Amino acid sequence: MRVILIWFCLVTSAVAQEYNISNAWQFVGPYDKPDSPSKISASGVGPIEFIRVYQKNPKFLLAGSISGGLFFSEDGGENWMNSGSDAWDYSGCGWADFYPENEKIWFAFSNHADNNGKPGKAGVWGGIMRSMNSGTTWERVASGGSLFNNEDVAIYGFRFLPGKPEVLFVLSDAGLFYTENCLSESVVWKKVSAFDGMIYDMDFINDKAFVSVFQHGKWNLMQFDFTKMTAQPNQAIADLADDKRTITIEPRGEKLLVLIDYSKLNDELWEMNPETGEATKLLSSVTVNFGSGHTFAVNPHNEDEFIIGNATTLKRWNYSNLREKKLGSGYHVDVEFVAFDPVDSNKIYMACHGGVYISPDQGKTWVNKSSGLGVAEVMGMAVSETDPNEIVIGTFHDGSSVLADFDKNGNYTWRTVDGGDALTPLIDPTNAAIVYTSTQFTGGGMYYSNDTAKNFINVHANNQINTSGWELSAVLHPENSSILYFNFARKEEPSKGCYDIVRTSDASLTKSAEIISDFGTTHQLGSYKVYGLFNTPFFPDHLYAYILHFDKDEEGKSITRHRLFKTEIARDSAQQILESWYELEIPISSWMGDIEGDPTNPDQIYISYVGARDVRSNAEWTTSLIYSVKYNKRTKALKRSMDISRNLPYGISGRFNLEFISSDKKELFFATRSGVYYGNEKTLKGKADWIQVGYGLPHCKMYGLHYHEETKTLTVGMLGRGVWRYYF
Repeated sequence: MRVILIWFCLVTSAVAQEYNISNAWQFVGPYDKPDSPSKISASGVGPIEFIRVYQKNPKFLLAGSISGGLFFSEDGGENWMNSGSDAWDYSGCGWADFYPENEKIWFAFSNHADNNGKPGKAGVWGGIMRSMNSGTTWERVASGGSLFNNEDVAIYGFRFLPGKPEVLFVLSDAGLFYTENCLSESVVWKKVSAFDGMIYDMDFINDKAFVSVFQHGKWNLMQFDFTKMTAQPNQAIADLADDKRTITIEPRGEKLLVLIDYSKLNDELWEMNPETGEATKLLSSVTVNFGSGHTFAVNPHNEDEFIIGNATTLKRWNYSNLREKKLGSGYHVDVEFVAFDPVDSNKIYMACHGGVYISPDQGKTWVNKSSGLGVAEVMGMAVSETDPNEIVIGTFHDGSSVLADFDKNGNYTWRTVDGGDALTPLIDPTNAAIVYTSTQFTGGGMYYSNDTAKNFINVHANNQINTSGWELSAVLHPENSSILYFNFARKEEPSKGCYDIVRTSDASLTKSAEIISDFGTTHQLGSYKVYGLFNTPFFPDHLYAYILHFDKDEEGKSITRHRLFKTEIARDSAQQILESWYELEIPISSWMGDIEGDPTNPDQIYISYVGARDVRSNAEWTTSLIYSVKYNKRTKALKRSMDISRNLPYGISGRFNLEFISSDKKELFFATRSGVYYGNEKTLKGKADWIQVGYGLPHCKMYGLHYHEETKTLTVGMLGRGVWRYYF
């Protein structure tokens, strides 16, 4: 830490003459569920994966976001605070729990990234974290490499041995691990040799332990004897269909309820008798869409009642007659976790893609209790040039939200303007009222508004073209901001399903879009998607198209080639543009995050890559995060490619994360998971190190970077922690 502080002081003094880079970053929000003028079911503050209730005093709660980290509440969920996970190398949290005998001792799993909405891998610098003082300080007590000998391991939960809580079990896709003293200064871990596969769930009935395990290509439920380290499979569960996706378990008295999530078949609930090993089917009409089986709980105050997540809702069932008892609605439609309060028989907790909801009346009504969570997963961000306090974000799970002075009284508030999974937003740089948002779902696409997102026009539908779904990308022309470029999915053969580019000079008009690319014809690409569109204010008619080309390698195996194309006449006729695209050779065929044009050289660009190699784990793996690339002025062939990553820390970047300061300075901001960095002309030539800007940013992927020159403010969007701003 002393070395870091000395280095920070030295590099700060080097640029302090012009920029103050020693300030703290400020959180902009959203802090809580944004307001909405209409009822939008898929909206919220951000996704919460789980809630853990301290069993001895339920006013203490933990809530975790796979991308955004761990939060805690000391007042039963009325207010939330970050647990200190912002400072972890990987701020995302896949699981956490209280030590059963002390509400101040916490264990948590820091994961490198999410895995399609589920807890991700430990990575190099993730693993099991422990705090002995309510998150004031943390220590890593097990890394993926040290515990599992595998950095790619995922952890699904912790379990404390009843009656002996210092024994802690770790459920992972590499097996079942445990320590005999989780409070020890130096924790020693062991692997349970009785299992050889993925351990997904574990629970206890009296002195018996039960484990759901996937090994040797099959799922099973096994009874585990901790004293003998042996396991006995349940044949009745094993004999069921082989396409099980997960098995989760909940004790009910002396028996065990077993929820089976099938890949293709209808999901089922079974009851297993540990004494006889017999299993009985209770329900065959369950649909586990979210929560991976964790929207499942037995009421501790009434064992005749249990809750299961079904499709996009929760259902409560009566055990004695297996009839459904209706629950209230009004929560985010994607539910991930449910838990009963151990003391208050009326209270139920829910974690969903919109935050935390709590029911005070046995599920009849639900109240959003997300104040302070701030875990919005930003997928794209735009900041107004005329009013830098106005911000638009597209978020994973929670739609598009706008921070604006809607009532023109100087009060800026967040408002969700459309729901679902949102992507690229834009704001007209000359008029803050003109806002573009987007959604990935069928029937969605690009939306245009001229009243700060109060009313919308669907640009794709207006032009009778198909949306580009998750790959939607759009940019405005830097000089003529009424010109919108965006991608679409082709309907016609032979390029049906391929994504190309259209242009409209007025997004409010019907059938105004002109097709300006056809890479299947001009470059003989068989299957492809325009994945990203980029341009530069320095050479406004230069437009870059990042393409995913789905091809075959020499052995006939399917591969994705990453390719970059350019046109220099983005305002010419549609046909001229279509025929003008040429390909640029790039340093690496890998996922690109952003393209930024050089302020003075039209044939030089800077490319950021989404994933690089970890600086600290291997001295040879320090490259591939950002490149300076120069092309021949006449032939457009690659002239020089230089890796300028230099001293940048561990390698995860994001998207839309490069920004030049001005047109007359070769000074660049670059946002990565480890922070935002400043580079001057020497840095861009590979002759000087990057300098970190400020302190206090969470370590999440960056999905948006904007510098407002007049106010000297730098704004970033984070996948998991909303919007942050730096004031120079």
